[in-house]
Amino acid sequence: MSRNFLLTAASLVLATSCVLAADSGPTGEFTGMATVQTDSGDRSLGVNIIVTNPMTFEQAQPLKKILETGGQQALAAAIRGGGRGTLRLGAVDYPIDLVIAEKTKDGYKFFVVTARSLKYEETQEGTGSDHPFSIAIFDVPDFGSGDGKLMTKASLSVDADGHVRADQFENRSGVLKDVKRR
Repeated sequence: MSRNFLLTAASLVLATSCVLAADSGPTGEFTGMATVQTDSGDRSLGVNIIVTNPMTFEQAQPLKKILETGGQQALAAAIRGGGRGTLRLGAVDYPIDLVIAEKTKDGYKFFVVTARSLKYEETQEGTGSDHPFSIAIFDVPDFGSGDGKLMTKASLSVDADGHVRADQFENRSGVLKDVKRR
């Protein structure tokens, strides 16, 4: 009887391991390298992204309507405090306010948005409110590593065709490399 129990338990553990390895899902911890343009030149930093509660494109449709009718500040207010994970860039942690995960043929594509805090100079000069988000868009395959784009000061808008567009301030978008599941 104990031999049958051990065989059954071993089979259950093996089957569970295979299912988990086949599709880890969109939640988890991802690491990589980011290169961003600054006033003093390009800077490379480690990036760590923890996704805890992603949405699908269908679930995010009401947010698109908020952006379309109320603009960026309305969207920032709607998503701020969303508690969808953490983005660590270098040694600084930022709360993730919105994550959209889309299943691809070999993994997931992520759209990560934070409603960033504006700097003192931006509020005094009135320049920051036009770019109130930081956005990371990256692919993570089931095996190996992926890459993507990082926009540290971004704006979001809905174009004439109904697509959401992201634009980086002064076209200074960065890159994400070697992004993989941890």
